[in-house]
Amino acid sequence: MEDNKVTIAKAIADACSCLSETQCDDKAAIVETGAALEQLLLSLPDEIPVLQRALQVCLEALQGLYEESVGNPQAVFSAIIQVLSCTQQLLEENCSEDRLSDELQALQNVLNDECQEDSDSPARLEGVELAADSLEDITALLLQANPTDEDDLVRISVTLRRISSETSLPSDAKKLALEAADKLELALKEKNVSEDLLAELAEALASTSETTEECITAATEPSEIRNNEPQQTDAQTEQNDSETSSQVSLLPDDFDTSLVADFITECGEYIEEAEAALLALESDPTDSEAVNKVFRAFHTIKGTSAFLGLSAISDLAHKAESLLSRVRDGEIQYGGGYADLTLRSADMVKELLKLVQSALAGESVQLPDGYEELCRLLSNPEAAGISSEAVETVAPPRVGDLLVAEGAATREDIEVVAAEKGPRPIGEELVRRQVVSAADVAKAIRTQKQLSADTQGKDAFIRVRTDRLDRLIDTIGEIVIAHSMVAQDETVVSGRHHELAKKVTHMGKIVRDLQQLSMSMRMVPLKSTFQKMARMVRDLAHKTGKLVDFVTEGEDTEIDRYMVDLINDPLVHMVRNAVDHGIEPPEVREQNGKPRKGLVRLAAYHSSGNIVIELQDDGKGLNRAKIVEKAIEKGLISSDKGLSDNDVYSLIFQPGFSTAEKVTDVSGRGVGLDVVKRNIEAMRGRIEISSEPGKGTTFVVRMPLTMAITEGMLVKVGSEQFIMPIVNIRMSFRPQAEAITTLADEAEMVLVHGKPIPMYRLYELFEIPNAVEDPTQGLLIVVDDGEAGYALLVDEIVGQQSVVAKSLGYSISRTKGISGGAILGNGRVGLILDPAEIAVAARERLAKKCDSKTLQKLAA
Repeated sequence: MEDNKVTIAKAIADACSCLSETQCDDKAAIVETGAALEQLLLSLPDEIPVLQRALQVCLEALQGLYEESVGNPQAVFSAIIQVLSCTQQLLEENCSEDRLSDELQALQNVLNDECQEDSDSPARLEGVELAADSLEDITALLLQANPTDEDDLVRISVTLRRISSETSLPSDAKKLALEAADKLELALKEKNVSEDLLAELAEALASTSETTEECITAATEPSEIRNNEPQQTDAQTEQNDSETSSQVSLLPDDFDTSLVADFITECGEYIEEAEAALLALESDPTDSEAVNKVFRAFHTIKGTSAFLGLSAISDLAHKAESLLSRVRDGEIQYGGGYADLTLRSADMVKELLKLVQSALAGESVQLPDGYEELCRLLSNPEAAGISSEAVETVAPPRVGDLLVAEGAATREDIEVVAAEKGPRPIGEELVRRQVVSAADVAKAIRTQKQLSADTQGKDAFIRVRTDRLDRLIDTIGEIVIAHSMVAQDETVVSGRHHELAKKVTHMGKIVRDLQQLSMSMRMVPLKSTFQKMARMVRDLAHKTGKLVDFVTEGEDTEIDRYMVDLINDPLVHMVRNAVDHGIEPPEVREQNGKPRKGLVRLAAYHSSGNIVIELQDDGKGLNRAKIVEKAIEKGLISSDKGLSDNDVYSLIFQPGFSTAEKVTDVSGRGVGLDVVKRNIEAMRGRIEISSEPGKGTTFVVRMPLTMAITEGMLVKVGSEQFIMPIVNIRMSFRPQAEAITTLADEAEMVLVHGKPIPMYRLYELFEIPNAVEDPTQGLLIVVDDGEAGYALLVDEIVGQQSVVAKSLGYSISRTKGISGGAILGNGRVGLILDPAEIAVAARERLAKKCDSKTLQKLAA
């Protein structure tokens, strides 16, 4: 059947070739060709939407040829033949869908150009500019191309053919592009591609780009007729712009849902890359590579959205691209108002993408507020008083400033050494005088470099649907469970079958490797999350009038992709507090001997099977006295007697707690940090605080790497088995009787390394019968719950096991102290313990027990 379709496609292509030679005189032949094409279209499978879309466009092109509404039939037929040729190869599995998409775009471009009646219209001019940019890109790609990379070279050849079909280009430029494509395809066919050939083609195309640039210049020069036309007033122009903008639709009447959905995903990635480069540009406005990166992002968005008919996005991207082109050409300098305008453009594109997503779902949408105004500003920013002047420019932080900010040296030390240091760098001189250590200077230098560092290169990757990835990971989880059942089977455990045990052990190694691989597939870098924080810091600093350097470290650290969204909200609250409450205004910092520019550092790294995220600022630190005063006022504590700094600082996580003197639209309502702690604990993580008055505050968040497969310790209590995450276990031991004491309120304590900690009995919390009640006969597990910790009494430890965490039903999930369930090796279900909730449940039970006894005494 597939062979039959290939034959039909070839026959249609041959018919189109004959029609092209006869100048389309035979209308009957066009009708027959269209009918054959329609039959082929109906017989194609639904699994390849781009193939159906390509033939549909070919059918529309034939309709235009029949109606004689096409001015250049040869160009249209040539593009149709190329599409049909790719269709044949795709059906024979000798061509990729990407190549067919390229040829389809070429056909679309030809048809779009045929619709332009005025050769000097803005639409035509935009087509010339797009082709010119493409020629520049192709020239650069040819110079960088690997002669042995056939896939890249084929893509370049396809793009050259598409460019050669641009009717708006000068004939010389089209001829050179076509000749370059022919030479490259011949060399590919003969396996004779060399660096010299690629350089020769690039040189020829470079001259083509210059010719096209001259065409653009000539097209933009006003003629005498235009000069004699009456000029519109600003008010008329504004009115026309407004009318045009209001008529822009988010989705065309005829659109391909799958192509638009793919575009939304890809466009989001382009905007993330653009935002990162834009923030880097603010530190170094002369970074040409960053300018090019942003320009390419908007250029790609413009071209793809125009192809899909998303005019609102393409119009905005085109205007933003024009502004960036002026930056690239050195006409204006990036910064100040231009920086704000470009970032606003990125935000607006993101907003438009959300609206397009809603439109795809059938919702009624309209252009967002501010779209028209932003388009006008991008068209002529200077008319609105926008320039590159910033409110205040500050040089990148020096090593001495960073050492002061990190508390490694004082301002006086730096000033003394700076006055006498001689030819040596200040860091070297400080180490020589033993003011700071070499490690401190090395850290400061790394921080300084990080401010302007830019990640080079990208790993190759392919797109995989998330539902397929989820099914794969779930299946691997089932394999882990199945292997655990086999490994714990009596036949294997007994040791009577040595060869079987060896094979099960070998299978266990493979399963562990597969498990680690599946976990790595779920892992994504924190880079995009950190970039969002960088953008937020910039905006908050502008809003609050503060100067802030935001430094990120370990942004390539990977985390479970399901946890990325969960960690985003806590980070937003923490970073906002660091800028709004932590960092002081520039004048105050100067009075306190600090650099005018504050430092906020966000770092991530792996440690002991956990991911650790640190947020550090060099601001004023936490005010213990204010926290205590507010806590007493709210009835949280009666006094701070006996409370350590950590105990006091942990009070800020209480709901509604805030020491802010006034409420602003940034913070101060006390609804942030309680959300932070709750979200982090929901991910089985914990948060710690350290602070020093006048020097700053550090938040440390520790979480498991993944929530899919958990390494746990299997413990037995009575006839039940529970899983305690290993990340929360400090140690286990069997206590002596004298190490256990009971306080007046009947709370039990046990000495661990000379320090008393609470002791809770798991069988009491869950009312489990036939459990070990004497701690000296059982085992105590010292659990880290994010605070002081506690000891949990269990009967015995069965062993360590990797388990696949499963969500529980509504009734069980409401039980305090349980975070999930897992299928054990014996086929039974084991409950995964939540250390933090166990401590809360134990304290609540103790409080009820004390209240009950008090009531009994009063009754007696």
